Amino acid sequence: MTTFNPVTARPPVALPSMPGEREARAAHPPISLERSWLHGEDLVFDREEGFDRALAQGFFLLRIPDGLDTGPGDRFAAHFHQDRCGDALDRYRGFRNVDVPGAYQGYFDREHDQWENFYVEQANWPLLPAEVAELGRGMADLGIAVLRAVFRHLEIDPQLWGEISSGLTDHRGHQMLAFNHFRSHKATRGCKFHRDSGWVTVLRSVEPGLLALVEGKLSAINPAPGHFIVNFGSSLEVLTAALPTPVRANIHGVVATERAPGRPDRTSYVTFLDSGLDGTVYRLENGTACPVQSVADFAAQEVSRTYDNDAAL
Repeated sequence: MTTFNPVTARPPVALPSMPGEREARAAHPPISLERSWLHGEDLVFDREEGFDRALAQGFFLLRIPDGLDTGPGDRFAAHFHQDRCGDALDRYRGFRNVDVPGAYQGYFDREHDQWENFYVEQANWPLLPAEVAELGRGMADLGIAVLRAVFRHLEIDPQLWGEISSGLTDHRGHQMLAFNHFRSHKATRGCKFHRDSGWVTVLRSVEPGLLALVEGKLSAINPAPGHFIVNFGSSLEVLTAALPTPVRANIHGVVATERAPGRPDRTSYVTFLDSGLDGTVYRLENGTACPVQSVADFAAQEVSRTYDNDAAL
């Protein structure tokens, strides 16, 4: 039985019902996301107040750098769940049956969701087609650069970065690729409303369907051509809760995918950036990093809340 830590779990939230695509389009218009790009180590926003607005919303758009090819990831997300059939796309198929060593990895058939996933941590990226692994490294580098930029923006002592992130700011930590296929034939939600548990998530999605509770209102988080969607995770929210500018890990989920016969299902993929399971979740108080919970216990707590079938978080 999972024990919930009152600091990291945060106050309970009653979740709205997850709508289908048509209902969501009519009822939940998109918010205007801040747009950004990386210039060296600097995270630059189109608007002067864009950085702080992104921290408050919990989501923003990050320009995909020239030379980072998302095509291999798009193909893998579209085919990983399929059986091999003898054509050129077989290198992206057959991953339902691949044994991936380590916790929270491999293929998952989510009982309560349209979601089916393939999760693979950086040490196991050699199991992927080489060009997919290369994309994963590029997405992870972007996310780590974002995290370092956030720490600088919040004036967090650089001497603390390695400790509070379990080395992620030095390109260690936990770097996970997750590929998602939403099965439109399954009459249930796309995925439950949840918070990501880690530091930064870099999302590749090409169509609407992501909804989030932002400033108390359910709104669409829509992709933009040439950009990743970046959102912040619970580790960052817990760390910064007592700072003058706290970072929000806003609750989000995916609508029930509705498809006419022959139209491809929704797919997406992300790079999750987190502390290692042997690390510690911290909160900053008066410039001191105060330990709150082990990452292993935090992960167990958040996984149980993300994939269960209740209507609360």
